[in-house]
Amino acid sequence: MGKSNRLVWWIAAVGALLITAVLWFTIARPVVVLPRSRLSPGYTLTDSSGKPFSSEYQRGRLTLYSFAYTGCGQRCQAIYDLLRALDERLSGKALNPPLDYITISVDPARDLPAALASFPLPFQPARIKWIWLTGEESWLRNVVGGGFEVAFQPQEDGSVFFDPRLVLVDGEGVIRGEYDLAQTSADQLAYHLDLLYQEIEQSSGAGKFAYEAAHFFACYPRH
Repeated sequence: MGKSNRLVWWIAAVGALLITAVLWFTIARPVVVLPRSRLSPGYTLTDSSGKPFSSEYQRGRLTLYSFAYTGCGQRCQAIYDLLRALDERLSGKALNPPLDYITISVDPARDLPAALASFPLPFQPARIKWIWLTGEESWLRNVVGGGFEVAFQPQEDGSVFFDPRLVLVDGEGVIRGEYDLAQTSADQLAYHLDLLYQEIEQSSGAGKFAYEAAHFFACYPRH
């Protein structure tokens, strides 16, 4: 066999191995990751103490965003029930980096800092910090409506129409999950958080390449 033929044979063999490896990785999915959807919006809003609160404070932390308002009553109960159920499932887990709940008000006209400060939380998370934020309506339109893509609109009866959803953001400010409340369970959220924590744990060393490959081949959860 001549040198040129041997070279062709080796190239073909390596190509076949690569194709086989790609097919195996795609089908076997040895690593599953949450998609990197897009950057979450940057913001500076106001917390219940009246102090500025920046999205930069969440660097290096995981954040599960929700959207509600203090006068929502039973209409927001499903949000609170889901957050409570997730909190119970995470009670025995090591959360490193920490996970925070942040709820951004969609009723800025009435949810001033004093209203947030006097609002009794629907439940007290065991280990997770729960922060409520508000701000000027124009800012909230940009952050909630534009950045998180959650529509909201005041109604004539004093209520606020909004899209009840949750958004999971990693410590680098990247959206890793968007959840329709009607189609999401606490078990699903806990599973997705487990995946994200596993990825963070393997973010350095040889394991990083497997996770980057999983992102490249879109090895995403099936549920």
